[in-house]
Amino acid sequence: MRFLALETDINKIKQAYCHDGECEILFTRYHGLSFFFAILREIILTIVLFGLGIVGWFFEWPMGWLAWMLFLFWLFFVVFNVVKAYIDWMFDFIFVTTDKIILVDQTSFFRRQINPIHIENIGGVSIETQLWGLFPFGKLHIRLKEGLGGETIILKFVPYAGKVASQISDVVTRFQREH
Repeated sequence: MRFLALETDINKIKQAYCHDGECEILFTRYHGLSFFFAILREIILTIVLFGLGIVGWFFEWPMGWLAWMLFLFWLFFVVFNVVKAYIDWMFDFIFVTTDKIILVDQTSFFRRQINPIHIENIGGVSIETQLWGLFPFGKLHIRLKEGLGGETIILKFVPYAGKVASQISDVVTRFQREH
């Protein structure tokens, strides 16, 4: 289903960027803790608003007015950011084929960025641990060749980043041997 810039059918995106003779090697989403860290501020704000409601009840403030104001504040400043973070987490993914890496960044209902990187443009892949290596995710560094500015794309919260980097490196090596 498509709503504005949000495409919920991932297979449609895959089909649009995967051509005849191209095989899917890897598909991965980002780790769930990336969603948790994105909404941590909203969780704290919800607790503070709830606490403010309890304080108002304890001091016998007009609860009808207070509850309505706290609810509206929570609706505008918390719910919107949680929905945005959920969309950003749920519909972002890394898709690796035999010819390219496709990075999909669905930020909201209104913005989607798809970045196909052809294998011949990749200079190297490396990983870095996150949160002291306590969880099974890390940072994936994709270095582009110097002709493309030598830019490094850093992807955070990639599940099993070592395995992902290994598979991408394998695809790059196979491509270089064939060409």
